Amino acid sequence: DSRRRERRLEALGEITRALLAGSATDDVLRLITRRAMEVADADLATVLLPSGPAGDLTVEMAHGDTAELVRGAVLPATGSLAGLAAQGGEPVVTTDVRTDPRATPLGGAGDAHGPVVAVPLPVSDAGCGALRLSRKAGRQGFDATETLLISGFADQAAIALELARRRAQSEELTVLHDRDRIARDLHDVAIQRLFATGMTLQSATRTIDDTGAAERVTRAVDDLDATIQIIRSTILQLRTADDDRNGPALRRRLAETVQLAAQHLRFNPSLRITGPVDSTVPADLAEHVLAVTAEALSNIARHARASRADVVVAVPDPADRLLLTVTDDGIGLGAARPTGGLLNMSSRAEQCRGSLLVDAPEEYAQGTRITWSAPLHTD
Repeated sequence: DSRRRERRLEALGEITRALLAGSATDDVLRLITRRAMEVADADLATVLLPSGPAGDLTVEMAHGDTAELVRGAVLPATGSLAGLAAQGGEPVVTTDVRTDPRATPLGGAGDAHGPVVAVPLPVSDAGCGALRLSRKAGRQGFDATETLLISGFADQAAIALELARRRAQSEELTVLHDRDRIARDLHDVAIQRLFATGMTLQSATRTIDDTGAAERVTRAVDDLDATIQIIRSTILQLRTADDDRNGPALRRRLAETVQLAAQHLRFNPSLRITGPVDSTVPADLAEHVLAVTAEALSNIARHARASRADVVVAVPDPADRLLLTVTDDGIGLGAARPTGGLLNMSSRAEQCRGSLLVDAPEEYAQGTRITWSAPLHTD
């Protein structure tokens, strides 16, 4: 017992130093698994973590006999010793896993191992895993002292997982702060300077007598406006780049759709989103909005010969309707009849009890403006 306590203290000290040194989670779990097996005189040690909606447990780490065979194996939440330990929060012991009705053999080690002990391994407030040790069939089972000792290793593993989770949260928060700072600097510094430069150039065109020079300055002002729209789209992507708990938000997915279309357009469309689109637009309507946006930009890439495209998605007050506008400065529809993509957009509008309007934009000398709208609720 004295030698066993000495080995336990030595192992826990090594694990503590690894935790304080900020070692990778996998390295710490590998160390815990190996040292637990050595101190408990087991033949196989595994760390099982919850996976899947049913709460099944998957072997994330294994050390010892047949470790390669059992790594990645799945044990059911009910009908296994590890599952019982995870659900009950108490250690579970058996002298022979092969004949115990509560147990399920673990992968390739099922026929060779008999005595098993599984202790709970808290992962989070919502889930619990297990630390499972086994010995070859015919060896003595795990006694109460050894079970208590293994529980100490499980506590160390829980600390390692919690530290990893907190570290990941801290790193994510740092990234989000950096994104917010960059977006703020772009808005407060870059955009304001470009806007001021554009205003100066625009006012200077009144004093330029040469028609050609005045036109070049006007085009430069238009280029500055397009650059401002690109920067605003970048700001939007920076501020919507974090993942939502229930999947990516509509803002982010719209930004990704526009960014993907830029590869075929050979220029960056501008994207402006106003109103509470993430909190008010239903999931089924959001899919239609994304599809119509992608279809409209695809039509511009294939037919419009445009040099500029603007996408505006708005939920005006009162928040009872969504309005999507896609405008380009291309050659326009002319006398062509709507086919293909426009018919798909019209069909989607009918499905959502909405409307589709195609006309010429007022802000460009030529081009096409697509206005697609639908109610947020059809009840």
